[in-house]
Amino acid sequence: MKQYFILSFLCLGLLLQGQAQTSKKGEAQTSKKGQAQSVLKEGQAQTVSKIDYSAIKTAVTSAKSKMYYPNLLKRYHANDPKLTQDEYKHLYYGWTFQSGYNPYKPNDQSDALNEMLLYERFPEIISTGKKLLATDPFNLDVMYLMHMAYGELNKKAESQMWLTKFEGLMAAIKASGNGRSKETAVVLNAPRDEYMFLTVVGLRQKGRPQLVENKYDLVNLQTPNKLNLTELYFNIQKAVEKKR
Repeated sequence: MKQYFILSFLCLGLLLQGQAQTSKKGEAQTSKKGQAQSVLKEGQAQTVSKIDYSAIKTAVTSAKSKMYYPNLLKRYHANDPKLTQDEYKHLYYGWTFQSGYNPYKPNDQSDALNEMLLYERFPEIISTGKKLLATDPFNLDVMYLMHMAYGELNKKAESQMWLTKFEGLMAAIKASGNGRSKETAVVLNAPRDEYMFLTVVGLRQKGRPQLVENKYDLVNLQTPNKLNLTELYFNIQKAVEKKR
């Protein structure tokens, strides 16, 4: 049942991605510049919620580090089942320091994927998904579609492989913050990941997100909900910085 709950919201997420990207562009230009927030001592501007970007950058750019990004990404693409949550954290947030990082990259296949999903053309979802993930390896919506498509084709090993990667990344995101305040915002590489995160934790968005201080998305939530929240903060600072 949980799979079909998530599946129903994937269509919404894919449809809204383009709208959200257009909306963010206008909002970012009109919003005032915010100052860096940190849960640690003042001056550590690269620490966001529980994500220390300075430490991550050092780790993923040092060839001597076990988190050296080329090696870590190679293991990720090889579907290494031994990747730890810390390694998934460095993969997801370390992507922001790579040349391929493009948080507002339009998904020109969103309509096609919605049609494939509607008519249960699962082999096409897989072939299209592989092409998208080759250059956008942390697209959570597409990753979950891959898991679902393989599952519907009764390819259990492949389905589990994509679910393991999806859950590894989602666990790293959940650990970044609780979203109850700006200082403890959930940290995301891209605004598009908001839809999937909310769906996974059982929350539903009400209206469009509000860009706050040019670094946070404040999302109003449908109530009642199991977490007793009326709103949730996402830190999308890296995405906003990339767009400037």
